[in-house]
Amino acid sequence: MEMLNKEEQKKLDAIINYVKESNDYKNLMIYKDKISKNDSLKKLINEVKKYEQKYIKLGKNKELKDKLDLRIKELESYNDYVMYNYYLERVNSYLDLIKNKINNYFDDLFNVELF
Repeated sequence: MEMLNKEEQKKLDAIINYVKESNDYKNLMIYKDKISKNDSLKKLINEVKKYEQKYIKLGKNKELKDKLDLRIKELESYNDYVMYNYYLERVNSYLDLIKNKINNYFDDLFNVELF
């Protein structure tokens, strides 16, 4: 069953394009590209992920936590990583706002007071 007709799909595409055409999204993609080309940064990101997984699997181990904190601090010394996260947070806030507006619209539409 097709959920959206062509007109609805166009309106949804307009919302998606609005986000994709924003400066924040464009900057996010620039920093994502920079990170993808930086092998040492990618390696560090993978190390952080590995330490996070170990920390969760093995329980809250102080030694692992210290190593993880050290790697995170090192990661945050990379401007590209910091800026990527900054723009990621901004784009995610756009998406949250859109999602909330859609949810509110449906709530208003379907949750009519009975009395």
